[in-house]
Amino acid sequence: GSRADAASANRSQAGALPNPELSIEAENIFGDDEFEGLDSAEITYGVEQLVELPGKRGSRVNIAESETARSYLERDAAQLDLIRDVTIAYAELVAAQQELSILEEERGLAAEVRDSVAAKVEAGKEPPIQKNKAQIELSSSEIALDRARRMAIAKKQTLAALMGSDTADFAVQPGSLPAVTEPEPLETYQAHVAQTPDVQTLEAGVTQAQAALSLEKANVLPDPTVSLGVKQFREDDSQAFVAGVSLPIPVFNINRAGIERAGHELNAAKLDQRSGQLSLQTTLIETYGNFTSAYREASALQTAVLPGAEEAFQFARGGYDAGKFGYLEVLDAQRTLFDARRQFNEAVLDYHQQRAALERLSALHANTQISNKEISQ
Repeated sequence: GSRADAASANRSQAGALPNPELSIEAENIFGDDEFEGLDSAEITYGVEQLVELPGKRGSRVNIAESETARSYLERDAAQLDLIRDVTIAYAELVAAQQELSILEEERGLAAEVRDSVAAKVEAGKEPPIQKNKAQIELSSSEIALDRARRMAIAKKQTLAALMGSDTADFAVQPGSLPAVTEPEPLETYQAHVAQTPDVQTLEAGVTQAQAALSLEKANVLPDPTVSLGVKQFREDDSQAFVAGVSLPIPVFNINRAGIERAGHELNAAKLDQRSGQLSLQTTLIETYGNFTSAYREASALQTAVLPGAEEAFQFARGGYDAGKFGYLEVLDAQRTLFDARRQFNEAVLDYHQQRAALERLSALHANTQISNKEISQ
């Protein structure tokens, strides 16, 4: 904001006209004979004004306006960066809390299985080694749960820092994130790239370089200085008007080097514009690919993998309690279930991370998009 305000002030200054100059000149004073003292003095009171030739002030104003536009666009880009970073940090915190919830449930199930195995060992239906395996599985769940708690705290502190808060005394809910929706076509995002601050900043850079070249060309012709004044003759107390024009002669300096430098800078600005636009389009396409992949993965996990893993675990657990399966089948089904839940949680997080990056690149946000297929986390 401060840089943008400074650029606006520079724009006002660029349009200001040169100040006039007041001059006072005294002749025939304190000399010899009849020029002794001030009696024969000739005093001229005058005003001089530099007159800028056409093209100079306008080019200077165009340069300042382009600089102002770039400052405001850079501010807008920084705001979009912050929105992206806060969105990703929020999604990471939600995912960390979801991971914590999964591990808490996993720890609870591990404790139940351990108790069930211990009962079978006491009844002589399982060898003691199975109880040890169940206890190891429970201990591993508790270690992972403790690590997840620390991760959730760290993610909350990161989000608080991005939001400018010294304390992380807030809570987030999984449902507060935008729904996992089927991506819009790539063309929807590509159509908005031209209106992003990034592309407009590149365009403003070319405009500024063009104005700078125009100014250097205009500086080939020097500006004349016009003067107007009154001469006072002390000897007979008479007066007369004095007028004049001075014009530097462009012999040794015709600003050839300045024009050449400005031309190279304009070419460089155009190359930066083309390469910048190409880079943005390439990044957009890559991010969109990651975005759609994350959506497909989350969709497949929710519709096919998770229900099957849930059913397999319940079947193995019931069969174990009925004595039809061994402990290894239960353990394998349990690991498969929670691995699927964690994988789904990671896919949803990846979806929100890629979505935030895509919306940053295209300057679009979730509340401006229309979606028709949703996945609940």
